[in-house]
Amino acid sequence: MRPCVYVLVLGALAAGPTACGDSTDPDADPLPDNAATAVGLTVRDNVEASIDAFYPARLLQPLSTGAAQDPCVTASSPADTDGDGVPDDASYTFTAPPCRFPDVRGFNLDVVGQLRVVDPAPETAGFGAVVDFTNFRFSLTADDPDRNYSVTRNGRVTLTGSTAGLELSTEMQILRTFSGLSDAAVEHVWTVGFEPETTLQINQPLPNGSVTIAGTINWSRGDETFELTLSTLTPLHYNAACAATGQRFDAGELAVSGTFGETPGTVHIGWGGCGEDPNIEFVAED
Repeated sequence: MRPCVYVLVLGALAAGPTACGDSTDPDADPLPDNAATAVGLTVRDNVEASIDAFYPARLLQPLSTGAAQDPCVTASSPADTDGDGVPDDASYTFTAPPCRFPDVRGFNLDVVGQLRVVDPAPETAGFGAVVDFTNFRFSLTADDPDRNYSVTRNGRVTLTGSTAGLELSTEMQILRTFSGLSDAAVEHVWTVGFEPETTLQINQPLPNGSVTIAGTINWSRGDETFELTLSTLTPLHYNAACAATGQRFDAGELAVSGTFGETPGTVHIGWGGCGEDPNIEFVAED
């Protein structure tokens, strides 16, 4: 038997279920409180945040807020002994304003909270970094208040690599709000790899390349408690020419699998074009 496939619209968190196999209904989500959509949106946001951490200077201009500009924060210490763009040990405190960015994916973005960035080998230029997030919150607001949401992150990412590729080890606790629904408390433990199409250069933005992600997601929202596994079905293609858009992947697909309440299945998150939000599909097991 063909599995039930439900195509979900990003942000359609008030939509109800549709019949099995009706993949043309853009508001379809078979799970209570649109849980499949909510999980997909949360993964999308955290994948985007991960790509910034591959180039720590970009963390000061989050979510691809446009062309390079002066950061809205200053380092507690400017020391960068080896000149690789990763400070020896610096903290950054974000407030909004000045860390307020207009027209980010159709939202206004306020950034508040703290980052601490440490170079694990401060006397040897390289790609390594340890970044701690403390109440680091993105608040996104739109003309329609029903679209508003926020994402707050606490945790650590550890960056390692060479000119041939990069890897992030991520342990993060996330609080993600949803209009009209309970907040989600999410823990993810991920490994994120980046394979460049050209040789990486120290203290330079990422070139085109592919991203693979694997790990676990523990999800809690209201009565929902899900233990999920994240895997890469097709590597995500990072397109450096998309850097000024809200979406920097133009291809690739992730899968989030597990039992969603009483429904086993997989949320598929697929990217298809520069600047375009990914599609989210829920495939229920037979």
